Amino acid sequence: MLSGHPEPFYIGAGIICCGIITLVSGDLIFRSRTSVFRSARTFARFVLYIPRLMVAILYANIDVAYRILHPKMPIDPGLLTIETSFRNDVLRTSFANAMTLTPGTVTVDVTGGTFTVHALVREMAEEELLEKRDIQNSLARIFGESDD
Repeated sequence: MLSGHPEPFYIGAGIICCGIITLVSGDLIFRSRTSVFRSARTFARFVLYIPRLMVAILYANIDVAYRILHPKMPIDPGLLTIETSFRNDVLRTSFANAMTLTPGTVTVDVTGGTFTVHALVREMAEEELLEKRDIQNSLARIFGESDD
């Protein structure tokens, strides 16, 4: 429907592709031990979190661009290790992606609940990711996992 060609062939091909994808990845939703109600609540909280993430990404993009264009702004790259108690694979993936989507940081490795992150400005990343832990705490609340 979104292709701009509302012809029976394209609609049928889309339905077939959706069916195949549902069969291949259906166990992620339908065979989990989580109730449908809890999954729906988590999904709704995650959708509400997206605007906050977009604002963080916008701010980080402006900061990185300013640091690159302004010769006196500090750039001090380094690696950080972030320990979490996250057990949920979707939560771990969301956390790693949220850090990577924010310019200036890239998730390099994930082992269990331990994340290795490369930061463009180590001191700023330490403050955000190790002290404030805004992304980590927000995602823990969304997925119903407390992270100490």
